[in-house]
Amino acid sequence: METKGIQQFLNSYSVKMIIVSGLAILLLIPSFLIQDVIHERIELSQKVKNELYTQWGGKQIVAGPVLNVPFSVTEQGENNQGITERHGVAHFLPNTLKTDGVLYPETRKRGIYEVVVYEGRLKLKGSFAQPDVSQLDLPNANFNWSAAYFTIGISDMRGIKNLPELVINGQKCKVDPGVADNDLFQSGITVKVNSVDLKQSMDFEIELVLNGSEDLSVEALGKTSEVTMKSDWAQPSFSGIFLPTNRQVTAKGFTAEWRVTHLNRNFPQQWVDRKYNTHEAKLGVELLLPIDHYQKSMRSVKYAILFIALNFIIFLFVEIKSKFRIHPFQYSLVAFALLIFYALLTSIGEQIGFNWAYLISSVAVTLLISWYSFTMLKNIRTVGWVSLLQTGLYLFLFTILQLQDFALLAGSIGLFIILAIVMRASQQIKWYSEG
Repeated sequence: METKGIQQFLNSYSVKMIIVSGLAILLLIPSFLIQDVIHERIELSQKVKNELYTQWGGKQIVAGPVLNVPFSVTEQGENNQGITERHGVAHFLPNTLKTDGVLYPETRKRGIYEVVVYEGRLKLKGSFAQPDVSQLDLPNANFNWSAAYFTIGISDMRGIKNLPELVINGQKCKVDPGVADNDLFQSGITVKVNSVDLKQSMDFEIELVLNGSEDLSVEALGKTSEVTMKSDWAQPSFSGIFLPTNRQVTAKGFTAEWRVTHLNRNFPQQWVDRKYNTHEAKLGVELLLPIDHYQKSMRSVKYAILFIALNFIIFLFVEIKSKFRIHPFQYSLVAFALLIFYALLTSIGEQIGFNWAYLISSVAVTLLISWYSFTMLKNIRTVGWVSLLQTGLYLFLFTILQLQDFALLAGSIGLFIILAIVMRASQQIKWYSEG
């Protein structure tokens, strides 16, 4: 009698629901392991991308030109301890700066990994006003105009593909690698102009051809800065603290225009040494690849609990309606089949892309669960409902993954509808019909 009572207790639907619910939670552990595998693949992908970027050229940031004038000033020492001489560099930004950029992108592959790189052609034109050293608040300073120089900041020197020349008032000036001081830029080029009168207003222009990857940015250092960029890349993302004043993005490419004045920045047109950081005035464009299969796979695996819970619920309903007993081990096999979907999706997606991988994986898992359901239930109609549930869930998940701006909204509405359907179906069950 005691054994029969234990058996009846274990066969009760309340206990069965508790066991199945605990099993569903336990089976979330493999889903976390799958997420770890996807993270590892993402890290490996990023490592390969960084290697390609290193060989081609990294993200490029171009800034300048900036006029730099060394100076020395005598100062009274502390506590009247004699006269000291301090040396420094005064920096003067251009009055107007116009940058025209054209990006020629291409995709590069190494094995199954793909990156986007570009060749950028930049034309920088503008003018310097007559330097006004009186605004630097350096009385008794001695400015060494013969040692003055221009600097242009370039973040990755490996990407320079031409021999640029800075033209000042119609005179071509030789360009040397490296920056003479690190007050403004950590890397770039320097132009020494001994034969140019730097105490007057100056017009300049220079053309740069740069290899880079993903992102091209410039710094708005002019009192008035105008920047134009265009490319045939159809998926740009505009970066920096300034958005374009005008932009056009079509399937054939994009064109963007910026206009920035000195009032939009937090630094003046001239200062000494490292008093200000110009990087805050950066603007540019990032060439995006469409959301890759790793990101979509990571998003999809987060819905694993939904797939497991709904499948367990439908099989519980089948048990109650048909009086057919399904062992917890059989529930586990169905859950593992659902989890195998994400492993298939990630591995196949690396080879043929996300959409085809999703189709193949979802069809394979749906057929597997439908076949297994038929071997258990021997009921075509019930198996048809199970197959319809799987198909609907995979279509719902695929729709959410394709959306970006409205993914949360669509997902929330979809989950609400699914819950309403489950609640309606539960009303057809006689929960206390068993003795």
